[in-house]
Amino acid sequence: MKGRILVVDDDVGIQECLQIVLETEGYEVFIARDGMQALEMLDATTPDLIILDLMMPRMNGYEFVKTLEQQGRHAHLPIILLTADPHVRKQASQMAVDAYLMKPFELLDLLDTVEKTLP
Repeated sequence: MKGRILVVDDDVGIQECLQIVLETEGYEVFIARDGMQALEMLDATTPDLIILDLMMPRMNGYEFVKTLEQQGRHAHLPIILLTADPHVRKQASQMAVDAYLMKPFELLDLLDTVEKTLP
């Protein structure tokens, strides 16, 4: 196993696609549908990396990152931000994220970013 990845996205199609691709590459994958569920799963899953959608119901990506920083316990986890918003570049640079990809993204770009971002 290459590492444990928590995918946080409300789009079932993206969840399934990322799970298949990442598991095929040897990663263990956990899925959360929004930031609230992801926070609940963190202690049980102990991921090495989080792939995080920006726009989600209940708790979006911004709120998730802010909460993670405030809690401190998991603030060290690398985060790859996924977004369809072309104006997010400036905001992403101000957030505690390690990388970001614009949707739609190429799966090879995602895998390359995952490998570069994992500790």
